[in-house]
Amino acid sequence: MVKKTTIEDLAGMVKIGFDETTENMEGLKKEMRAEFRLVDGRLDVIESEIMDIRKKLDNIIYRHEFEIIKDRLANLEKRVTTLKGR
Repeated sequence: MVKKTTIEDLAGMVKIGFDETTENMEGLKKEMRAEFRLVDGRLDVIESEIMDIRKKLDNIIYRHEFEIIKDRLANLEKRVTTLKGR
């Protein structure tokens, strides 16, 4: 004998489905919050490291700038040597 499904039965099935979905979503939200906390922590570390690198780079002279200064100094030395020879 086949049992007839009533509207109440269907409503109960839908409610169970919604309850399961809600539970799954809550679990997913908790997992996502934990992952975001990890990512946020990693970004804080990266930001700190970038700030340290920038501080170190503030006092660095780049190679092309060094070459220009070296050439200018060589020219000045030649001029001073030439002036002393007069």
